[in-house]
Amino acid sequence: RKLTMVQHLKCMILVAFFPVSTTTSFLLPGRTTPNQRYHSTEAQLPTLSSRGSIAALNAGGGKNLSSSDRERRDEENRRKKRKDDVVIGKTSAKKGATDYALDPEATEQEFLRQASNVEQEVFLMTSEGKKMLNSLRLQEADKAFDCVLELKPNAYLWQAGIVKFYLGKIEEAGDIFVRNALLYESKFGQPGSEERIWRHACELKLLFGMSISERKALKSNKNSDKLIPTIPEFKSDDIFAKETRQVVKITRDLFESSVEGNFPNEILSNAYLLSFAQGGISTQDRKLRKLTAWYYLGLYNDVTGNVDESRKCMKMALKLCPSSGKSDDIVHTLPLLHMSARDWFDDSGFDDDPLEDDPSNLEGSRFALTKDDDTPMNPNVEKCIRSGVAKLRLVELRQSLRILGLKTDGSKQELRERLFFSLKEDAQSFGSGYMS
Repeated sequence: RKLTMVQHLKCMILVAFFPVSTTTSFLLPGRTTPNQRYHSTEAQLPTLSSRGSIAALNAGGGKNLSSSDRERRDEENRRKKRKDDVVIGKTSAKKGATDYALDPEATEQEFLRQASNVEQEVFLMTSEGKKMLNSLRLQEADKAFDCVLELKPNAYLWQAGIVKFYLGKIEEAGDIFVRNALLYESKFGQPGSEERIWRHACELKLLFGMSISERKALKSNKNSDKLIPTIPEFKSDDIFAKETRQVVKITRDLFESSVEGNFPNEILSNAYLLSFAQGGISTQDRKLRKLTAWYYLGLYNDVTGNVDESRKCMKMALKLCPSSGKSDDIVHTLPLLHMSARDWFDDSGFDDDPLEDDPSNLEGSRFALTKDDDTPMNPNVEKCIRSGVAKLRLVELRQSLRILGLKTDGSKQELRERLFFSLKEDAQSFGSGYMS
């Protein structure tokens, strides 16, 4: 309705003389303002003090609980249930509880009781073969291992290859190492480094048993079969599927480079392995790196025809394994086995420095440098590089320089110096971090 002028004036007079509070609204009976409704709802919400303890929540029967309250209640109940629970991997064991006793003999007996007749025979003959190997009774070990491979042709038994190698059955040994390398890599997804090293050792033994002309003819005939079957290159997408043992990795490079005719890498790998053998490894040498390095240096020199150097290295390896024939680790047996198979035991004793210069063997093993080089380097490593370069023929020197991308012109002395300084520079990157 439209207010008349008189009514409007009356309203203004009332407001002026009787002010109304800001919290008061002109409402119909029974109605509330939005502000009143907000404060009323807030007063009904449960506060931290109103919720009480978990016990109080449980006592409420779970009625009208928020999701967070229910989760707190359920977690408290789970903790109570786990208090006396001893499920392995879920909680700690009870006080006074002990683990089951480890008894390998009992485990073996349990396996044999459940195994078939063939499995039992394979297990027993494998154990017998390893026992005979540790006792240096190669004929008996060979017989036992042959029985295992006859019963189970796909058995992983690389020790059988070692026995045949030292019995002079090189081709058979090589075949065993190839099969075991493929089996190991396909089953475990890791490189079979030892099997590959021994496979290369077999091929080198056969190659250096030939004359130079026979080796040339074999190399020139691309259609001829390999002396030992090749092993496909190991490839894996797993970044952890690689050889992490430095000594074994360098040894594999040494034998592989020798087979492939990569003379620069062969010389460097030989020097690197020597640095491990004579380097500053801790006295305990828990990883047996010095022992492993000396043994493989001896094996490398043996299969490449350097008998004197091989004998010296094997004596150093034997000196580092006083438990020969008594340890479950075959690396303790190998130096003694090699010395025995080659009949190298004599009264000369052990050399403190097996690579000390022998005046009767100096000719042709060194060459003089026409320019000075004061670059600091392990003298034994430098001696090893220089000796390796000095043994190369002219055609091998040029081949080595081509591999390194260096010039191949000049006299033999110039080629030697060029190769020596290049390899020496590369050897500087082989830091002492590997020796820790």
